Formats: sequence, C-alpha cells, structure tokens
Amino acid sequence: MERAAWTRSESADEELAANVQSLRDQLRRTEKSLQSLGEELSSTSEHSDNCFDETANLTLEDLVQPNCNYQCSSNCKKIAGRTSRQDFQRKSESELTPITYDKSVEENERLREKLNDLHEQNASVASQNHYPKNKAEAMNLELMQLKTKIFYLESTLGTRLVSISKLEERIVNLEAEISAQDKILRDTEDKLEQSQKTLMERESMLHRYKKDYKNLKMELIEQSKQGKRTEQQRNDALLNAEELTRVFKKYNEKIIEKLEKVQAEKEALEKHITNCEEEKEKLNENCISYRKDLSILEEQLRQLRKENHSTKGEIKTLEAKNTEMVSALSRSNQKILELKSELNEKETILKEKNALISENTKLKALTAQQRNRLKLCHQEIKDSREELNVLETIISQLSLSTSEEFKWHHLKHQVSCSSTKEAVSESCELRKPLIADLSIELETKEAEIQKPHADLTVCNIEHLLDENEGQEKSGLCGLEAEPVKFIRVQGERKCQLLERISKQFEKERQRFKKEIEELRIKLTKIDDENSVLKTNMAQSASQCQIILEELLEKASKTNSLEQEIVKKSSQLSALEKQLEEKAVAYSAAAARNAELEQELMGKNSRIHELETTVSEEHEQITSAFEKAKLVHLEQHREMEKQIELLQTQLDKKHQQLVQQEKTVSVLQQDVIHKQHHIESLDELLIESREEMKKQNIKKDEGLKILQSRLTEQTVKVFYLQKEIKLKGHDLQDTTEQNILLLQTLHHHQQMLQQETIRNGELEDDQIKLEKQVSTLEQELLKQKTRAEDELRKVEEKLCLASQEADLNRVKVDELNSIFRQIKLETDQYKNERTIMEKKVVQLKRDAEDKAMQIDQLDVTLKEAQSVLSEKTNEVNDLEDKLLQSETCHREALQKIVELESALQNANGKLEITLTQLQELQEALQKTESSLEEKHVAVMNLTAELRYCKGEIEDKKQELLDMDQALKERNWELKQRAAQITQLDMMVREHRGEMEQQIIQLESNLEKSELEVKECNKQIESLENKLQHSKDELREKEFEILQRDQEINQLKKKIERKQQSLEALEKTVKNQGNCIGDQYKETLDLGQQLQLKQEQLQHTHSELVETRRMLVQAQREADRLLHEVEELNHLSQEKESRANRLAEELGAAKVREAQLEVQMQSEINRLSAEICSLRDACQRERAHPKDQAKRQIPTQHQKFGSYHVSGQLQQMKRDLEEAQDTVTNLQKQLQVRDEMFHAASEALLEGQEL
Repeated sequence: MERAAWTRSESADEELAANVQSLRDQLRRTEKSLQSLGEELSSTSEHSDNCFDETANLTLEDLVQPNCNYQCSSNCKKIAGRTSRQDFQRKSESELTPITYDKSVEENERLREKLNDLHEQNASVASQNHYPKNKAEAMNLELMQLKTKIFYLESTLGTRLVSISKLEERIVNLEAEISAQDKILRDTEDKLEQSQKTLMERESMLHRYKKDYKNLKMELIEQSKQGKRTEQQRNDALLNAEELTRVFKKYNEKIIEKLEKVQAEKEALEKHITNCEEEKEKLNENCISYRKDLSILEEQLRQLRKENHSTKGEIKTLEAKNTEMVSALSRSNQKILELKSELNEKETILKEKNALISENTKLKALTAQQRNRLKLCHQEIKDSREELNVLETIISQLSLSTSEEFKWHHLKHQVSCSSTKEAVSESCELRKPLIADLSIELETKEAEIQKPHADLTVCNIEHLLDENEGQEKSGLCGLEAEPVKFIRVQGERKCQLLERISKQFEKERQRFKKEIEELRIKLTKIDDENSVLKTNMAQSASQCQIILEELLEKASKTNSLEQEIVKKSSQLSALEKQLEEKAVAYSAAAARNAELEQELMGKNSRIHELETTVSEEHEQITSAFEKAKLVHLEQHREMEKQIELLQTQLDKKHQQLVQQEKTVSVLQQDVIHKQHHIESLDELLIESREEMKKQNIKKDEGLKILQSRLTEQTVKVFYLQKEIKLKGHDLQDTTEQNILLLQTLHHHQQMLQQETIRNGELEDDQIKLEKQVSTLEQELLKQKTRAEDELRKVEEKLCLASQEADLNRVKVDELNSIFRQIKLETDQYKNERTIMEKKVVQLKRDAEDKAMQIDQLDVTLKEAQSVLSEKTNEVNDLEDKLLQSETCHREALQKIVELESALQNANGKLEITLTQLQELQEALQKTESSLEEKHVAVMNLTAELRYCKGEIEDKKQELLDMDQALKERNWELKQRAAQITQLDMMVREHRGEMEQQIIQLESNLEKSELEVKECNKQIESLENKLQHSKDELREKEFEILQRDQEINQLKKKIERKQQSLEALEKTVKNQGNCIGDQYKETLDLGQQLQLKQEQLQHTHSELVETRRMLVQAQREADRLLHEVEELNHLSQEKESRANRLAEELGAAKVREAQLEVQMQSEINRLSAEICSLRDACQRERAHPKDQAKRQIPTQHQKFGSYHVSGQLQQMKRDLEEAQDTVTNLQKQLQVRDEMFHAASEALLEGQEL
C-alpha cells in the first residue's frame, strides 16, 4: 500500500511540475499574440479613421467646390478628357475665353486622382477589417470550448488527492503572472487613453481646418458667377447630410440592440460563475474527506509495520528450524542419489545384454539367408552344367561349320560370367552386409545372359544352314561340271571342321572346371571372413557400450557438481552484492537526508519571502484596479450624457435642414425659369444664323430686325441697370444691418475664419486625394474579386469551424462520460484494494499455519532420522509435501505480483487522467490568452466609439455652418442674380490673389503637418519605453520561473528520498528471503534494520511536518483562488464589452460600404452635370450677345469692383484671424504633448517601482 501511495504521489508531482512549465510557456505565447493583435487592431483603427475623415470631407465639400468632378469609372475619365480638349481648342480659337478655365480643369483632374486614391484606401481598410473580425469570431469559439474544458477540469480536481499541494503552488504562480499581465493591461489602457485624447485633439483641429476650407470655398463661389452649379451642389450636400443622419439613427438603434444582447450574456455568465463556485465548494469538501482517508491509511500502515516487526522475529526462529531441516534433507537426498546411481548402473547393464541378444538374433538370420543363397547358386551352377552337356550333344549333331562360331560366343559368355563373379566376390569382401543384395542381382543378370545365349544359338544355327545351302548350291553347280572333284573336297572339309570343334570343346571344358574350382575356393574364403568379421563387430559393440555407459555416468556426475557449484556461487555473489548495496544505500541515504534537510530549511525561508512579496504586489494591483474601474465608470457616464445631448441637437438640426430645403427648392425653381429663358434665346440665335445663310437676299431686312431687337434689348438693359441701382441702395441698407449683426455674431465669424484657413490647407489634400481616387478605382475591381474569393474561403472556413465546434462538443460529451467511467473505475479499484488487503492478511495467516506445520515436520524428522535407511518411501512423501508447500508459496508470490501489476495498471490510468488534466490546463491558458486579446479589442473599439462621437460633433458644427451660410446666401443670390455677368472678369482678376493666399495657407498646413509628425515620433518613443518596461516585466517573470524551478528541484529531491526509502524496504524484503541460507549474518543485519527503521520513522516525521507546511500553503492558495475568481469575473465583463464593440465595428463597416455606394452615385451624377454646364458655358460664349453684355457701362463695373474689393479685405481679415487661431492651437498641442510626456514618465516610474 505504501509503495503504491508513494509511486502515485511521485508521478503526480512530476506531472504537475511539467504542467506548470507548459502553462508558463503558453502564457508567454499568449502575451506575444496579444501584442501582435493590439498592433494589428491599432493599425486597422488608424486606417479606418482616415477613411472616415476622407469620406466625410468628400460628401460635405460638394457644397463649396464648384468644379469638383468625382468620377469613378473609366468612361467619365474619357468624357473629361474630351471636354478638356474641346476647351483647349476653343481657347485657341477665341481670344476672349478666361484663363481660369484651364485651372478649373486641372483642379478637376486632381480631384479625380484623389478620389481614386480614396477608393483604394477604403478597399484596403475593408480588407484589413475582415482579418480582425475573423479573429474575433475564432476567439469566441475558443472561449466557448475553453469554458467547457474549465468545467471538466473543475470536476476532475476532486479525484487528484496527492496533487493538491502542487496545484496550490501552480495557482500562486498563475496569480503572480495574472497580476503582471493586469499591470501591463492597465499601462496599455492608460497609453491608449492618452493616444485617444491626442487623436481627439487632432481630429478637432482637422474639423476646424475643414470649416475654414469650406468658408474659403463659399466666399470664392460668391465672387464667381456660377450660381447654378453651387445650388446643385448644395442640394446634393443636403441630401448627403440627410442620408448621414438616417445612417446615424440606424447605427444608434443597432448599438442599443447590441447593448441589450451584451447584458443578457452578462447575466448568463454570472449564472455560470455561481455554478462554478458551488462546484468548487463541493470539490473542497471532497478534498477534506480524502485527507481524512489518508490519515486513516497512514495509521493502518504503522500498525502493519509493527506486525512486520513481530513476524520478523518469528521468521528468524522458523529459519533456524528450516536450516536443521535442510541439513537432514540434504543427507537423505545424498543417500537417495547413491541408490539412484546404483539403479541406473544396473539398468544400463540390462540394456546392454538385451542389445547383444537382439544383435545375435539378427546375425543368425543373416547367416541363414546367406546359406540359402549359396545353395541356390550351387543349384544354378549344376543346372548350367547340365545345360552345357545338352548343348554339347546338340552341337555334335549339328554341322561342323557352326560349331566354331558357337564355341566362340559361349566362351565370351563364360568370360563375362566369370568377371561378374569376381566383382561379386570383391564386393563381398569389401561390403559384407550387401552380399544378399548382390546375390539377388547376380541371379537377375544370369537370367538376362541366358536369354541372349539362346538367341545366339538360334542365329548361329540359321547362319550355318544358310551357308550349307549356299555351299550345296555352289556344289550342285560344280557337279554339273565336275561331279567327282566336288565329292572329294566336301569330305575333306567336314573332317577338318569336326577336328577343330572337338579341340575347342575340350579346351572349354578344362577352362570351365578351373573356373568352378576357383569359385568354390573364393566362396569358402568369403564365409570364413564373414564369420571373423561378425565376431569382431560383436566385441567392438560391447566395448563401445561399456565406454558410453561410463561416459554418461561421469557426465551426470559433473553436471550435478557444476549445478551445485553454480548455485552456491550465485548465492554467495548475490549475498555479497546485497551487503554492498545495503551499505552504500544506507550511507547515501544518511548523507541525502542531511542535505535535504538543509535545503528544505533554505527553500522554506525563500518561499516565505516570495509569499510576502506576492501578497504585497497583489494588494497594490487590486487597489490600482479598483481606482481604474471607478475612473472608467465616470467616463462611461459622461459619454452617455454627451450622447443624449448630441441626439437632441441632431433632432433640432434636422428640423432646420427641412426648412432650408424648402427655401432652396424655391430658389432652384427661379433658377430653372431663367435657364429656360436663356435656352430660348440660344435657339433663336441659331435659327437666325440659319436664316442668314439660307436667305442672302433678305440680309437687309434681317439686319433691321436685329437692330430693332438690339434697341429693345438695350432698353431692357437700361431697365435692368435701374433695378441694379435700386438693389445697390438696398444693399447699402443691408450692409448697415449686417454691421449690427456682425457685432452680435463676432464669435461665430472668428470660428468661420479659422475654418477658411484650414479649408485652404485641405484643398491641397483634396487634390492629392483625387489622384489617389483614380488609382483606387482601378484597384477596387481587383480587390472586389479578391474579396469575393476571400469571402468564399471565409465561408468555407466558417463551415469547417462549425463542424469542428460540433466535433468539440461531441468530444466534450465523450470526455464527461470518460470522466464518469474513471470515477467508477477508481471506486472499483478502491474496493479491489480493500479485497487485496484482506487477501494479504489471509496469506499472512496461511504463512503462520505453514510455520506451525513446519514445526510439526521438524518433530517428525527427528523421529525419522533413526529410521531413514528403512523408510525411504516416507522421505519421498515428505519431499512431495515440501514441493507442494513451495508451490503454494510460489502461488502466493504470483498473486502478490498480480496485485502489484493491477496497482501499476491503476497508476497508468491515473497518469492518463493527469495527461487529460494537462490538456485542460492548456485549454485554460488559451482561454486566458483569448480574454487578453479581447481586452485589447475592447480598448480599440472604445477608441473607435470616441472617434465616432467626435465625427458626430463635427457634423453638428458643419450643419450649423451650413445653416448660417444658407441664410446669408439665399438673400445674396436674389440680389446678385443680375450681377453674375458683370462680376466674371473681376473674379478672374482676384482669383490670382486668392491663389497666393492659398499658397500661404498651404505652407502653414505643411508646418502643422511637421508638428504632427513630431508628435507621432514622440508617441513612438513612448511606445518604445513601454516595450522596454514590458521586457523588464518579462525578466521579472523569468526570475519567478527560476524560483519555481528551484522549488521543483527540491520536490524532486524529496521524491528521490522517498525512492531511496522504497529501495531500502525492498532490500529488507530481499534479506528476509535470504535469511534461510545466512542465519548468522541475519542477526547482524536485523540489528542494522532496526536502526534503519528508526531512521525511516525520523524521516517520516519530517515528511509529516512538511505536509503541515503544505496545508498552510493550501489555505493561502484558497484565499488567492477567491481573488482569481474575482479577476475572472472582471475579465468576463471585459469580454462582453469586447463583443459589443465588435458588433459596433461591423455596423461601422456596413456604413462604410453604404457611403462608398453613395459616393460613386454622386460622382457619376456630378460628372454628368459638369459636362452639361460646360456645354452651356461654351454655347453662351459662342453666342454673339456676349459682346453686347460686355458693353455694360463702366459705372456698373466700378460698383462691382468696389464691392469685390470690400469682400477681399474682409477675407484678408478672416485669414489673419485664422492664423492667430492656428498659433493658439499649436501652443495647445505643445502643452498637451508635455502633459503626455509627463504622464508616460510617471507610468514608467510606477512600473520600475
């Protein structure tokens, strides 16, 4: 039990240390990812701010810019190029066209380029905004997964009893890391607030510049005679303002809906937190119950140790008895071995005898077979002799001619037979056991030889008969000639033949006799040799068997001796090794205990110091966090009040705009009537020209008619001049009234003058923006295609993410089920453990029973020693009983091994659960990183909210300016409708002066831009300082990690000590097994064991003290856990804010898309209107009535020039006042920069402290 508990604690400690290191690595990774995300979000927010400013400028500049041509497509560009070429040709043809027309064309081209650049920037910003949006969605998904994993982790905490202390240390480390991250977040929040303040100031400056720019443009339009264009542009601007107000209302509604959703999510999260707290309380109760169980188990272990001490004394007594029994058994075994050896010798002798008898029977059978074969051979020889005699008689009867040939063939046959017989005799001599086989082959060969002999005889007989017939035929032929000679020759020949045959037969008979005699002699020799060989073989076989038996006896003796020697040597070596190992282990354990005690004292002091520092830092962090919370709440309330005021102001402005629209519509109708009148005059002129060409005869009449018309027109002109004079008097009256109004509205004029200066500076920016717009329009199409592809990819990723989420849910359910199964298995293992403990107790009782039995056997052995020689059978029975007892003992050992294996399997399952815990902890770390990223997103979204509020304020100011301008200019349009034709020349002359002033304003704008760049550099330096402070924080974290590693090393040393203790226990058990062979040595070792056990008890008491210290640390960890829960609550609130701001970001992106669509439509419409207006101007200039209009009296020109000069002086005054305001703003910027530097330095000092 103790071994299993120690092994589990060691594995759990090691796994927890690995988990802590992995958690720290993940925290570092999350910090890096948060920094990268913050930088990306800040860059995207800056891009979006710029795009919003540019779009707002374009929509409101339409009020002022007379010649702005916002074209989106390539067709509009072609039309503009054609019109510019036509204008250039007409200028070359007509000397009276104005110089300013070229400038307006150039300005239009610049504006187009700026528009293209703007479109490109908008597209890039939209593509950049997609990335953080997707990231935010991914983070939300990860959050959900991590929350589920957190619940799983909290449920599995109760099953880990031994790893509680390590978890508490890990929690302390995590709290320290969280406090460091909170500090970093607060610093970043302060810096973001400062940067947002600076952005607000700069935005207010930009809005002022815009107002100045609009005032300048309005004044230029007043001096120009292009009232029609200005009225159209004003109408468009008013429509845009209405659309913007509608969009703003929709945006507000969406924000309200999102806020409601966020509140609902907050409530759900609070419910989840309460559930988590309840589960934690349950887990703590389980921990307390498990601790009680541990204390009970420790008491049981102590009792078991005491029982072990008592059983060891009994074992020693039993071992002494066992040694006596073993000595008696060894003697009896020796006697039994001697008897067995004698039996084996007798058995070997019997086996040899049986083998000799079987060999003799085999040899007799072989000799009988050979005799039978010899008899057969003799019979065959006799048969052959008889056949020879028969053949001799046959040959004697045959003709003498055939006898010679037959003899030769027969002789050859005999020679072959003799050669075969000789070969058979040689083979018999060489291979006696194969004689029987060769004899059979001889018989077959003789049978084969006899067949060709018969064939030969038949062939020879036929041959002789043929020869005799041939000779008879030849004889008959000779008889016919000489009958007497033939008879004589024939007799002689026959005699010779018979003589030769007889001689040959005699020779052959002699040869056959000799050969038969030789064969008989050879057969006798062979029989003698066979008999000799058989006797020799029998003698050699008996000798070999004797030698083999002797060798086997010697080998068995040597093997038994070698086995005994090997056993004794192995036992001696094992005992020597055990003694050496025990001595080394005892010395090492004593040294290690001393070292570990010293190290533990030092580490405990260090831990106390670290705990005090951590508690102080935590208190500081909590106080700072509460202060920041209060400040944030106050800001939030102020912002809500401002939003309510702005909404009320917007409603008022909307009503005023409706009234102004009505007045503008009336003015537009008047202008349309005048345009119709001019068009009718143009048509009449065209008709008159055609009539002049067609009717050359009626020139005089036409001239008279024209003169009459001219006189009528001059009269009309005089009437108009009188009306103008009257209007001039009215103007003087109005100027007096305006002087009184100027005194009342002096403050408003100063603001307008400042805006005129800024508008002059912004004109250059607008020119650049038009260039950018042209390039952006080209790239928009490409980016749209890319965006569509990206959208498809994103949709696919979303589908995959949803599938993964479903899979994760399924996995979570599976994990829950696995966890339940693990719980059930742990319960089963506990039950099995109790059962096993009961079995161990039973085995101990069985061992005691066996000890009693051994005592009884000792008594019986003493009685049996006197009667050992007579009762060997009883000894064998006793040996069988001993074997059975050994088998039982082995079975008990096997059962113990099986129990240990089952415990190891349970440990393996526990390790698996610990790995699952590690995975869940990693998931927790991921959630913490996602929370931090969401905090950064929340800060960015708050900045965007502030920016939107600034835009709303700017729009309100613009609406006020628009109202004032409309009131003033509606009245002026009625007066100056007749002076449009007169003031064209004067405006052209004064435009040059105004351009110079604009150049001066541009230089001022460049200076202000330089100042802004300097501010940006200062911001970058502050950011560098911030990074430096973050690096210092990381170094501190690294130091904390080193300290944690030192603590882990201490824990590992403690584990090693425990392992050494376990090794000592194992060696003690091994000694117990070896006590039977070394009884005298065991007495000394028992004393050493008692000493070591006392040392073990001392170490155990030290471990108990360390556990108490760990319990105290656990209480502190519980306190820190409550604080961590509070921090989690705050992080959840921040997450809700982040979600709300993410939704607002999406609404802002939708608004951007709508504004882009509106811009494109407005640009197309304005381009078409500009083309129509240019055509109308060209027609008017080509018309011959322009000469008559130019012949206006000089008095009217002088009056107009005086009026324009007065306006120019007013403009100069306004410019001077605007410059003063610019200097004031620069001073304010410097003061704010100084404040920003002071705040950043204070923050750095706070971080260093």
